[in-house]
Amino acid sequence: MFKLSLRNRFILYFSPLIAVIFFLGIFCIWIFSSIHSQFHNLKNDMALNAMAMFELKKLLLSLEEGLRAKQIDRNRITVEAAQLKELIITHAARHTHQRTDPAGRAAHEMLHHGILAMTLSKYILNESAAGWPEAEFTQLAVVVQNELDKMESVIDEHLQLHLQELTKTEAFVTEKYQHTLLVVGLTSAAAVLLAVTVFILMMRSVLGPVKKLQEGTKQIGAGNLSHRPQISSGDEFEFLAVEFGKMAEELARYHEDLELKVQERTQELVCANAELRKAEEQVHQLSQELLTVQERERQQIALYLHDNVAQELSSLKVTGEELFSEAVGEQTQARHDWGRQLDRCIRTVRELSYNLRPPGLEQIGLASAISDCCRDFTRKTGIPVKFTKAGADNLQLNFEYAINIYRLVQESLNNIRKHADAQRVEIRLIASWPNIILRIEDNGCGFLLEEAYQRARQEKRFGLLGMEERVRMMKGTFRIQSTLEEGTKIYIEFPGLIKAPVEQEELEEQAEPETEAV
Repeated sequence: MFKLSLRNRFILYFSPLIAVIFFLGIFCIWIFSSIHSQFHNLKNDMALNAMAMFELKKLLLSLEEGLRAKQIDRNRITVEAAQLKELIITHAARHTHQRTDPAGRAAHEMLHHGILAMTLSKYILNESAAGWPEAEFTQLAVVVQNELDKMESVIDEHLQLHLQELTKTEAFVTEKYQHTLLVVGLTSAAAVLLAVTVFILMMRSVLGPVKKLQEGTKQIGAGNLSHRPQISSGDEFEFLAVEFGKMAEELARYHEDLELKVQERTQELVCANAELRKAEEQVHQLSQELLTVQERERQQIALYLHDNVAQELSSLKVTGEELFSEAVGEQTQARHDWGRQLDRCIRTVRELSYNLRPPGLEQIGLASAISDCCRDFTRKTGIPVKFTKAGADNLQLNFEYAINIYRLVQESLNNIRKHADAQRVEIRLIASWPNIILRIEDNGCGFLLEEAYQRARQEKRFGLLGMEERVRMMKGTFRIQSTLEEGTKIYIEFPGLIKAPVEQEELEEQAEPETEAV
């Protein structure tokens, strides 16, 4: 196939079809022109013959009328003779070359009768002024009457000729019509064949490359950047295929660069995540060590307060009582006031020591320590606390886990006392192998979680945040639910802290309220 541009190919494909349509148009114009010329000649001949016969008959009737009346209208006959002469001259000019056919012979006869009528009219006009005898008028009348009779036969003959001409014209038109149908049919068939051929060629020249380009776009969209559409038509589609290949190469290069950057970024993120996890582990480890150190310091401070400060205050009280044993009057009242102040100091030191280090946590267990904490909270605040335990009597925990759970209960009660304005509190400690579940509920005023966390971060308060960090350090889950005017619920679960399973029947028997202080 010749390599032509798409525009030239369109011209090459459609030129035969346009030529066939042009030929069909020219042929139709020629046929219509021939038919029109045939009808035009027929109309002119028939009209001219009719007018000639009409003028000839009119002239003869005028002569007959004048002869009968014995009075000739010279002006009328002169005008009619002149009109007849003009028609005879025109008629003679159109039919001088048709003397052999019937139409030529009829035209020649019409010319003969016309000349005879004009000669007769001229003779009558020239001789009418002299005064003719009666016999002359009668003879001329007979001649005119004979001419009129001959005119009837001439008219009939001309009518027959006109009918023959009409028949010939009809046959001519029919023949042309059949020729036209044949030519139009053949031309239409050729045009349809050319149109189908052009359509097939255009399908091959246009739709084929378009399908290849479409398949190329699908391959590129599917990620096959090495695909190249093979088009060698030499037209715009080949140029488009070449540009398509260049675009695919650019996309492949960009894709490789992007993959390289993604790999580099992924490696950086992996390293960053590893460092972040390492930092989080360090933070958790430091938090755990900080809490451990904090509990150790609390233990030391508690022991110091209990063993030293409290004992010193007790000794000071005994010594003072000995000094004021003989006091009288106002000194007696001062001794009593001084003794009460020392008692309050000793009680405050012991409470501080108890809060810093619950003395029975290792001896009496976690559940009993929480129960004592609830009773102490009710005694100080007047808010009843219902403590329920299940499966926690023989619970074996190391001191680190136990003290953290105890601190969670202690911090929750402290928050309820400060912020909740609650009327009752319910605490549940459930040991369900292998997990430990702690639930704390109150019917206080509640709060909005987001606002509370945001305010705690802004004011650097570590109530809820500290509780959540303790739970996270022990690899537990911390959930809190709070609604305004409906209270707060805290759900804490520590997985895998129980070493041996506890029977369900024992849990149900132990699931009874242990402490309810009012």
